Amino acid sequence: MSAIFSGSGPGERTKDGCSVELYARMAYLGELDGVRALLAPGSSVLELGAGAGRMTRKLLEWGLNVTAVDNSAAMLAHVPEGAKRILSDIEILRLDERFDTVLLASCLINHPTATARASMVATARHHVARGGQLLVQSYDPDRLRNACVGPVGRVSGVEIFIEAVHHCAGDIAMTVRYDMVEQTWRHSFRVRPLTVGEIEALLASGGFHAGEWFGEERRWVRSVID
Repeated sequence: MSAIFSGSGPGERTKDGCSVELYARMAYLGELDGVRALLAPGSSVLELGAGAGRMTRKLLEWGLNVTAVDNSAAMLAHVPEGAKRILSDIEILRLDERFDTVLLASCLINHPTATARASMVATARHHVARGGQLLVQSYDPDRLRNACVGPVGRVSGVEIFIEAVHHCAGDIAMTVRYDMVEQTWRHSFRVRPLTVGEIEALLASGGFHAGEWFGEERRWVRSVID
């Protein structure tokens, strides 16, 4: 993990270098708005990689029953009490429950390791109820390939700046700096810029239908089991 993810700055960090304090401060940015119509109030959601609960809060607000999974106890401590919290790596999670929706957001599908991507899809397949759905968020591959050093913007009072970009063996390696008042965090990571076809093939290999794409930028795919 340390070879492809690292981080620095004040406060505790997760295994993949994310700052708990920084993520706990970030507000909901509308990521789920493009798939809201697919999330029926009262239905059950397994949120894989919930982090500090940014999207969890919105799911609860919309009336869903949420089980939030993360491998960082410090992150889970910020998840609202209205959700059931599970401490686990996504790849090895095997609950007895089945869910109407399994949610894999935050572009986790773009993990640089093929085995990790396949394991996350297998975990999703295990937990989708009959007639249920998997919702996956992914990066725009062209945007990743064209990323360059420079300012990104301001989010929740945090100035974001790309400090380094490298292309390596099909992956994109980046270092991103986050500045807020007198605090600075850095996160270095690698991601794989997957095409629509590659994501659909990955989901199909895990037992899902190719599915439909949603959202303004078509970065969400909905798949169901065979």
